[in-house]
Amino acid sequence: MPTSTKLRATYAILLAATLIFTLYEELHLRRWLFHKYGSSSVLAGSLPNFLAVVILSLAVMVVKFPQRNREIIRTILAVVVGLTLYEVAQIWMPHRVFDWNDIAATLLGGIFVWLLIILPRQMILPRSN
Repeated sequence: MPTSTKLRATYAILLAATLIFTLYEELHLRRWLFHKYGSSSVLAGSLPNFLAVVILSLAVMVVKFPQRNREIIRTILAVVVGLTLYEVAQIWMPHRVFDWNDIAATLLGGIFVWLLIILPRQMILPRSN
């Protein structure tokens, strides 16, 4: 199997696993966290922002499959900046709430997904050379 196919398959598996976890998080985990820790639960409130960065970045890796590190970093930065701008825009949206914790979760999601993308590349690419 060619290296690019292995990487794309790895990213597809990671995306599927993230989507399954997100489904669990939205249907059960988040409700449980709010019930246990109340409406001030930072984890329950900001986890969707973290997961959004991971899902969108991995989706681009599967569909567009950028090859160079610079393209990967640009992709992740575009997702992080876009979601951060959306969070800031919520200041002027009725029934929406701006939250610094959501911005922090978005930035942490960007760092996490960068590691999630780079580590398989480090493990798969050297073997093929």
